[in-house]
Amino acid sequence: MIKHFVKNFIAGMIAMLPIASTLITLWFIERSLSSSALTELEFYFPGLGIIIAIVTLYLIGLVATSFLGKFVWNGIDLIFERIPAIGQIYKAIKEILGYDTGDDTVFKAVVLYKDIATDSEEIGLVTKEYQEYDGCRKSFVYVPNSPTPTSGRLVIIESDKLKEINMTPNEALKMILALGKINKKITAIN
Repeated sequence: MIKHFVKNFIAGMIAMLPIASTLITLWFIERSLSSSALTELEFYFPGLGIIIAIVTLYLIGLVATSFLGKFVWNGIDLIFERIPAIGQIYKAIKEILGYDTGDDTVFKAVVLYKDIATDSEEIGLVTKEYQEYDGCRKSFVYVPNSPTPTSGRLVIIESDKLKEINMTPNEALKMILALGKINKKITAIN
């Protein structure tokens, strides 16, 4: 009984993490702006800080997706990675969110995993590959839930039963969060 409660309590906390983080961030921004000189403006009203935060995040996204913005963002990225202690935290968060590339990343590839029970395919993120003594190659595949990719399951499956697709881990996580509503054509690489 207690095991069941603890398991579901922790799962609930993990599921609420993205929502709570967003609400806390917006609350913090609103509180910070409402205690600033912004309240002395004639047109100030409660909630203006949240609107400014949303517009600011939109503009940052707009800049980050432009050609010049990507160049600037890469520069900022390098600066953050080189700051002692903070750089390690920044790099770990990037890896978990699927933004990092290279051999040290958490997610090595994005694959389609065939779920035999439902006769469907699911998006999975390969975290590790290994070879058994008999020569059979297997992969650890994290299959995230939608729309909360922080919860999911880890499966170990033969590598030849996976279809690698033309998607980065970041794009896959975005698709999962958006419930598949992102216009991205999925094609198998292998």
